[in-house]
Amino acid sequence: MKRARLAPLLLLLSAGCDADAPPDGVRIGLLLSYSGHLAANSMNSERALLMALEEANRAGGVSGRPVITVARDTGSEPDKVIPPARELANSGVAMFIGPDAAALAVQLKAVLDSQTVIMPSFTTVDSTIYKPHSWFVMGASPARVACEIHAQLLADGRKEPLLVVEPDGYNYLIGRSLTMTYGAKLAFVPTGEASHEATLLPITRARADSYVLATAPASGTSVIYTMAALGALGDPRSWYFSPTLHTPVFLENIPKGMLHGAHGVATGTAAGAGEFRARFQRRWQDQPLDEAYAFYDAGAITALALQRAVLREGSIPRGTGMARHLVAVTQATGMAVRWDEIGKGLQALREGREVGYIGLSGPLEYDITGQTATASTNWWTIGPEGFADVPSRSDCR
Repeated sequence: MKRARLAPLLLLLSAGCDADAPPDGVRIGLLLSYSGHLAANSMNSERALLMALEEANRAGGVSGRPVITVARDTGSEPDKVIPPARELANSGVAMFIGPDAAALAVQLKAVLDSQTVIMPSFTTVDSTIYKPHSWFVMGASPARVACEIHAQLLADGRKEPLLVVEPDGYNYLIGRSLTMTYGAKLAFVPTGEASHEATLLPITRARADSYVLATAPASGTSVIYTMAALGALGDPRSWYFSPTLHTPVFLENIPKGMLHGAHGVATGTAAGAGEFRARFQRRWQDQPLDEAYAFYDAGAITALALQRAVLREGSIPRGTGMARHLVAVTQATGMAVRWDEIGKGLQALREGREVGYIGLSGPLEYDITGQTATASTNWWTIGPEGFADVPSRSDCR
């Protein structure tokens, strides 16, 4: 609740107020959920993005022009996202970052289909939203996450897992992949509703030796509480969680000790994640959530691509014109630029060299459709001190 009340201030700090933005700055449209059920994660992601842009601006920005964000609130709701997106499109921003949920992205196809968009959230990575080629996504696909879960279930000797899934969005896609590809059993829980004995009958009556919970944090908390109240929670080690539950919002609402030994999969990070976490904490007195790493990378490649566009074309192209530059600055054929070398990358571009950004979330190497072939995952468990990473190996790609 405290984070939600900070939204107006954060909007102002991120140049959401046009009057406070430098007139000669390069404007980036930012669509995030500053209110509603996604607000806590969105503001954490924005902080990471701002850190990347601050680093770029300290190094001279785009040929001396600062890169600034013009932020608008999606309200976390599909029926609220079109007006702010249209407002940003009409204002002439160079490109867009966000939104942060697949349901929001689907609504924006008609508004932003001829724009360049980066969607760093792992919940928007699936290509079944029929995104235009000028929309760039990050992270492991739902099919990859499903493969990781299936591999861990096999490694743990689980023979009768039951999937507990919400019937829409990112988690539904994970459930569909586990069901269609691996033949797992499936039980739905209502989206956005509290669980009770009747809604959990398909779960409590199932003959299962393990459970895969793929829901939003609020729904997941309700399932866990109700299962415990019914005496059906069982050994916490028999519970496996999707990436959407790897968040303090979920853990802080579960009694301490109730889920010790439960484990789940999350989006992974590459070299430098530890140093970034330390910098993030010093900057914001907060810990970065999973999507913060991808949002930092989005800010980095945005600045690099804008600089490349100015030098190659003499100006910043509108519409889908930035897409080819985003592809170019992520290729391994260019000079390697780490997440903490944005200034070095900008200078190399000014000298006429090509760069290949290697991010906190791993090498991106976008193709012309806005997809990346590289993505990493990691496994975690719940212990006395909260979330803790655990080693895991699979052949999933």
